[in-house]
Amino acid sequence: MAYFPLFINLEEKPILVIGGGVIAERRIHSLLEFGCRIFVVSPELTDKLGQLAEGGRIVWKKEEYSKECLNRYVFANESAPWTFVLAAALECVNADVVRDCKELGILVNNASRKEDCDFYFPGLIKEKELVIGVTSGGSDHKFVAALSKRIRELVQKTWQV
Repeated sequence: MAYFPLFINLEEKPILVIGGGVIAERRIHSLLEFGCRIFVVSPELTDKLGQLAEGGRIVWKKEEYSKECLNRYVFANESAPWTFVLAAALECVNADVVRDCKELGILVNNASRKEDCDFYFPGLIKEKELVIGVTSGGSDHKFVAALSKRIRELVQKTWQV
């Protein structure tokens, strides 16, 4: 089944990312362009994510995932629920995140198992206010990456005219 493309305003919306590796890093960098507030739970971070945390661009909780991480009060005294959760840790951790999110009715994306995703994280092309998302329903990441690159080049070339 194909997923419906939905473009939403993420400005100041809280996003929870479980995991601090290269997949989390890639997704976080994409999300930062949209002004959301990113909270990360992971025992470790990549160097680039560490720099973002030190610079205050993301909030990092240095710990292993537990269901309590889905409680908004873990990070701040706010009652707003997570807009969505990205599970980008080890497969066994991602499975726990998905189970807990489904139980609590929180939209979740599992980077290690497309069948568990409530939404896909698309290949993004962003130029000023133009945003294009490309997905293959999780079936061919290499094709999506190649197509996204070609579209990005076309948009940049066309935008310069």
